Amino acid sequence: MKRIITLAALACLAVGAYAQQALGPGTGIVSPEINPDHTVTFRYFGPKAIKVQVTGDFLPTRAVEYEVEGHKLTFDAPGVADLKEGPKGIWEYTTAPLTGELYSYSFLVDGVRTMDPSNIYQNRDIATWTNIFLISANEGDPGWYYSVHDVPHGSVSHQWYDSPTLGKQRRLTVYTPAGYENGKAKYPVLYLLHGSGGDEEAWSDLGRTAQIMDNLIAEGKAEPMIVVMPNGVWFNQAAPGEAVNMFQPTMQNSRSQSTAEIEESFPDVMSFIENNYRVAKGYANTAVAGLSMGGRQSCMLSLSYPKKFGYVGLFSGVAVPDGNEAAFDAVFAAHPKLYWIGCGKSDGIMVNSRKLKEWCDSRGYPVTLYESDGGHIWRNWRTYLTLFAQQLFK
Repeated sequence: MKRIITLAALACLAVGAYAQQALGPGTGIVSPEINPDHTVTFRYFGPKAIKVQVTGDFLPTRAVEYEVEGHKLTFDAPGVADLKEGPKGIWEYTTAPLTGELYSYSFLVDGVRTMDPSNIYQNRDIATWTNIFLISANEGDPGWYYSVHDVPHGSVSHQWYDSPTLGKQRRLTVYTPAGYENGKAKYPVLYLLHGSGGDEEAWSDLGRTAQIMDNLIAEGKAEPMIVVMPNGVWFNQAAPGEAVNMFQPTMQNSRSQSTAEIEESFPDVMSFIENNYRVAKGYANTAVAGLSMGGRQSCMLSLSYPKKFGYVGLFSGVAVPDGNEAAFDAVFAAHPKLYWIGCGKSDGIMVNSRKLKEWCDSRGYPVTLYESDGGHIWRNWRTYLTLFAQQLFK
């Protein structure tokens, strides 16, 4: 009887363990496989599939138009390539040699988008999950900066704070540099804002903020700093799964008709950070930057608080001077140490980026416009952060 009870107990433990942990084997297929020549091979097991394709940002892009707030923006949609069926129902495709970068992809199996079951690495962009892989062709290329290296590492935490202006608790992400926890030094702060449909996890996940900052600081190319990544959607507390509601983000529903809410409630963010972190306060120690919607919000914040941010970065998002000339004049009357615009040449935002640059030039205001290839894509925004961070707090 004792043996029966023991065996029953072991069986219950086994069932409980299985319920808690996936104990079965993986697919046994290597995908993606990064080859020595920097090509990448994708594999998918689909013996009953008729057509298998891969779509990702490592392929030549397709230009598509997307309407946001009545404005037509051009986006680079991922290309598509066919996999060939081989022995035992395994489909395969090998890319051309790739440059160092963080790439996203998924499979299309008979027209249905499918994750790669052999790849556990995934990221969420707005409401879409994709598989990812990192490749570095040369030391110091973008993929190298987005990777983890044997350098001192900072910390990333998710914090809840009270926003009296909005009457609710909200969530933000904070990067603190290596040595912060055990030291007494005060650090300058970069407030880094996401785009439409994003949230407080966007810059830390897709943006690779911690990896970029760790590597730049370790090389002495960037000053140690605190990076604050708030949720810029005023009516939503936090990323999906963290908020009290079941908000489903999209490009359209993540913002109101104006950015007034970020200007009104942003002092709550700064107050929380300055009261809970060792912050070097003041104009020369405070920067704001953002991508797309966050770029426009950064621009509006600089207009609303012209003596608050000594460094301003607008990544594929700006406000134009029409009707705001006096506010822009006030920004530059405070003599910002850096006013930096980055935009892709095929990005629909480039028209307004150049317009703002030309207006500032006509006034003699020092503004940097960095024009990169490509459009409204994360590949550009990670590059802009890498470049912008190196120019802060010098």
